[in-house]
Amino acid sequence: MQHVELWSLDELCDHAFDIFDELAPDNLSASDYQTYQQHYENRSYVDLLPPGAGWEELAGGELDPELHFEAQIGLSGEAGAEDQILARILLSRDKDETLCHALWRGQF
Repeated sequence: MQHVELWSLDELCDHAFDIFDELAPDNLSASDYQTYQQHYENRSYVDLLPPGAGWEELAGGELDPELHFEAQIGLSGEAGAEDQILARILLSRDKDETLCHALWRGQF
């Protein structure tokens, strides 16, 4: 049996932020990206969730709920305002699996 090296959940969060930081300038509106840049230090967050509906079709196959996670990245709301989700990124905890799909604000 082959050993699978997994990201910890904290590492997966960091990995999701790295992907987001690399792709956000080309995939968010200029306004959303500017708002993120202004507030990321105090209000940015990532939530790891089980993959939601629609990811299996986009990924082209079945997803393992123990290996695959949806990382929602956004800015927390201020003064009772709703959080603003900027990206939903599908990732695997398997360090050797290159699975990565992203949906950006305006696509979900």
